[in-house]
Amino acid sequence: MMAVTVGGGPHMVSTSDAPVRPDRLFDLVTGFPPEDAIDLVVPVPLSLAIYMTMLESTGHAGDVAVLRKLHQNEASTTAQAVQATVGFVDGPDGPEPARLALAHVVEERVPRVNGVRPHLHVYVGGTAVALADGRRAPIDLDLLQARADSDLFPDHRDRLAAASAERLGLVWGEAVTGSLELLEPPWLAERAAQLLRDDEPFCPGPFARRRVVAGEHHLRRVGQELRAELGT
Repeated sequence: MMAVTVGGGPHMVSTSDAPVRPDRLFDLVTGFPPEDAIDLVVPVPLSLAIYMTMLESTGHAGDVAVLRKLHQNEASTTAQAVQATVGFVDGPDGPEPARLALAHVVEERVPRVNGVRPHLHVYVGGTAVALADGRRAPIDLDLLQARADSDLFPDHRDRLAAASAERLGLVWGEAVTGSLELLEPPWLAERAAQLLRDDEPFCPGPFARRRVVAGEHHLRRVGQELRAELGT
């Protein structure tokens, strides 16, 4: 497991021209997230996870190492983007720009799931500091969920697809599920669809906190549609 804090990362832009550096939520070596923290989980496409599992089981350590590094790089970029994307608190007139407190963890396994399942946990403090007046207020959870689905998940997926296509020549495209998946060999997307249909669980994380899964609404909907096609 690789752990990285976001607070020391590059500055991110929130809603103004001035960059905003998020605070560090907790020390990943000696601490743990506050009880009100949100665990934002960002998975990779299932077909890529299946492909990495196949590579690992067949001794292709070099390709696995490349994909692992690509995922770590894109996970760091996604974690840093959280401040710019969802750095808001609830205000009297709607969302207000705020400084978040963040930390992130990259994992490759999900409990009770066979195989490699790379994913990112971004721990977001339940409150943040409003930029306008220094007031501490609850973060905008509705905005967090909405932008995790509309921005963070597809951006993370698309960057990972582009990077892996460039480095290893992987072939990506829209699968029958409507999701971006690996298309070669064809059985990867077919197996991914099967796992979506079976409603494979997401990672509960190393800390038991309220969880938001980026892209979950889309993935659950696809699974429901696949089950409906089979009459299950």
